[in-house]
Amino acid sequence: MRQQAIFKIAPCVASRARVTRWSTYFPKKYTEFRKALSAIIKSLHPSSTEDLLYVKIDFHVQIPKSASKKRKAELEGKYCDNNADIDNYVKATLDSCEGYYYQNDKQIVMLRARKFWSNEGRIVFEALSLDELEKWNGKERTQ
Repeated sequence: MRQQAIFKIAPCVASRARVTRWSTYFPKKYTEFRKALSAIIKSLHPSSTEDLLYVKIDFHVQIPKSASKKRKAELEGKYCDNNADIDNYVKATLDSCEGYYYQNDKQIVMLRARKFWSNEGRIVFEALSLDELEKWNGKERTQ
């Protein structure tokens, strides 16, 4: 089973939960990102699976608006070297996809993630069952 999607939303990093005397909460930006991404995913009507998965995610991080036109042209499509860790982008996205593309993120046994600079932020997501991956790899080896 192969599922692909482009989420037209600027990637956001997962934030650490904030703990106060009375409650535990996540920062507003992260909470809003999770809600918005979940709404986008729901509208795509994905089918959930219980298979083990290989997931590929490309994060197209928006170039800062303060960058000059020349700088934006230089950065477009290049690997992103901002201060955000890629594992935090991955966590935010995988947590939002849980329940829609897979039952639990423990089903993901292989992962490939990349981040690029882009004028428009978006996330390109692909989930592939290991059975499908083995078929694809078998075809590739015989050719």
